[in-house]
Amino acid sequence: MDARKFLMSGLGAVGLLVTAAAVCGYWYLGAAWLAGLLPLGGKSAHLPPAKPAAYLCEAAFHTDIALPLDGEVINWRKELRGHLPEYLPRDTYLLFGWGDSVFFTKVLYPEDLTPSRALSALAGLNPVAMRIVPVYGSDVREACKPLPGGQATKAVLIGEILKSLKKDADGAYRPIDTSVPGELLLNAKGRYSPFNTCNQWTASAIGKAGLPRATFAPFAWSVTRPLDLAAGDE
Repeated sequence: MDARKFLMSGLGAVGLLVTAAAVCGYWYLGAAWLAGLLPLGGKSAHLPPAKPAAYLCEAAFHTDIALPLDGEVINWRKELRGHLPEYLPRDTYLLFGWGDSVFFTKVLYPEDLTPSRALSALAGLNPVAMRIVPVYGSDVREACKPLPGGQATKAVLIGEILKSLKKDADGAYRPIDTSVPGELLLNAKGRYSPFNTCNQWTASAIGKAGLPRATFAPFAWSVTRPLDLAAGDE
């Protein structure tokens, strides 16, 4: 009888945990959906893109800001000398994305997302990184959306990236080891959490640049929806 009571008590506790998780997930998704419909800011949304433009690149679960390698505001080839290949062609863009280093290095496919990796990231236990990926300009122009706001917006985005990068005592960027070909990970500032995701970082940078942003943007569509609404694409 005691064993039966213990079993029923355990099942009841599990049921409560599952219910609580479902309720939290419902409100989390609801808050993200509502925030996407009620964006903030957007004073620069009416301005055309800079020349060359900054781009927003959207994947299934992640968003990147794409900037020209040899830009006029900053020359990333010089800024990141020693970290990027010397042979990159002039028509190269760099994709910048902030996030959890374990997600960037270990979770390359959905099946790689184990409970321990997910929990350690959401608890902020892992170092955060800025992932930088060189991409041909033609691919960026085909797959990504140019960001409005002119040169001033692009300069703010560059400033947000530089502010998020961490330097050592000697003033140098420090890479994080990764086995993903062609990707550069640099130590970054901040702490990953359910309320400070990779997409939240992108949305914050876009908002500071004067473009529409969702206050709460945990998902890729949370970043793109306010921009699409401002452009009349939805």
